[in-house]
Amino acid sequence: MQVSPASTRELAENLLALWKYVAREAGGEFADLMDELDLSLPQLKTLEIMCARTSSPSVKELSESVGCSLANSSRSVDALVRRGFLERREDEHDRRIKRLTVTDAGRAAVARIDSLRLRGLERVAENLSVDQRTRLAEALDGLPTTTNA
Repeated sequence: MQVSPASTRELAENLLALWKYVAREAGGEFADLMDELDLSLPQLKTLEIMCARTSSPSVKELSESVGCSLANSSRSVDALVRRGFLERREDEHDRRIKRLTVTDAGRAAVARIDSLRLRGLERVAENLSVDQRTRLAEALDGLPTTTNA
């Protein structure tokens, strides 16, 4: 059976429906874990971006990569530093600049969240037929991910 190519809008709508379905599979557990870790969604986004970085950005550089205001980034960073998820230190060349690094506790928090997300995705995959899993795996092959982007 030949499937006609979807428009960008149709594909986006299908991806959104899949995303919502996956989110429902771990929704309550996700909210509970976020409460336990005392993380807001902007703080989680900040922490995930920091875990993916190989450099130690300033708060300003981080705010640009997160895509929010410097004030909002500063509040998120302050909260993450207080919880021990990020460290702030002086730049070795310019003491006015504070550099950020993610701590082992921050990486562990993101790992717990990713583990929960993975369990939710496994539940979704378990509900697919072998044919659906095969087709989905083939469709995902080669798409950009955090490991190959």
